[in-house]
Amino acid sequence: MDFFNVLEDLKKSDSSLIFYCLLNRIPIIITGEDSEIIDNYLIDLSELMHFRKEVVFYTDFISNSEYQELLQNETIDYNSQRTQIRSSCDVSGKSLIEIDQFNSWIIGFKLENNKLKLENFIKFIKEKVKVFLNIMIYSKSISINTVGLDLKQLDLTFEQNILQKISRDTEKAIVKMKRVLLEKTKTEKLDKDLIKILLDFEVEKKELKKNILKNEIQKFYSGSKRAFFILSKFNLLNSFEMNVRIGSKSLLEIIDYDEASIRRMVSFIEKEWGEDFSDLFENGKKVNALDSMQSLWG
Repeated sequence: MDFFNVLEDLKKSDSSLIFYCLLNRIPIIITGEDSEIIDNYLIDLSELMHFRKEVVFYTDFISNSEYQELLQNETIDYNSQRTQIRSSCDVSGKSLIEIDQFNSWIIGFKLENNKLKLENFIKFIKEKVKVFLNIMIYSKSISINTVGLDLKQLDLTFEQNILQKISRDTEKAIVKMKRVLLEKTKTEKLDKDLIKILLDFEVEKKELKKNILKNEIQKFYSGSKRAFFILSKFNLLNSFEMNVRIGSKSLLEIIDYDEASIRRMVSFIEKEWGEDFSDLFENGKKVNALDSMQSLWG
């Protein structure tokens, strides 16, 4: 059972929230009774953010000072690959002792399905991690819980559109493959069990979903990075009191990407590269950015 099966068992809004938290580097904590299952899900989640470099706690680093060195590299080099930290069940307790911030962490904890113990666990975690998403995976139930997130303020449209595209495009591809096989076999007298095996695309379906998601996430990441570089130059112009602004529609045209809103991309940029560009879209006197650049550099 892979993590896509877990997503299908959740409400679409909950599945969208998981992707939102992954993209915006909000810590995700998975709890459950089976540590092996949890650790496998941690790997699945980490692989979804393929544009980041996976770093494993207690394998790649063990102390907070080593962790801070990793973070420092991100602050001085915008082109460096951002990290995704994974902490398996057997060392997660140590992470709460050693580490003092958990942005972009996915952590597993083995915990029996007991309401009081779960509540006490959440209270304990909140003392160290102020904002996080908790995915609870047990034999008879899968659910999520959020701490420190105002769900009313989150725009999950982009993530919901990705899930719809995964479902739609996967089904379309499977239908085409089945049609081709049926065309090739309709004149042959084949055993019904063999036909059933030939038309079983469950393995292929899993790979299709991963590939579609990877493609959509990559397009979002690349579009956001193009926006980041452009907006960084606008900030430079504004440091010379040029008051450069840009409309959302204009920026989407420049970066040639319109599958996510500017608001969503700006939110991602702030979490990924630590720069808040929201003021570049406020109403006010607008100056043509290209003209401003030409007047500055000749």
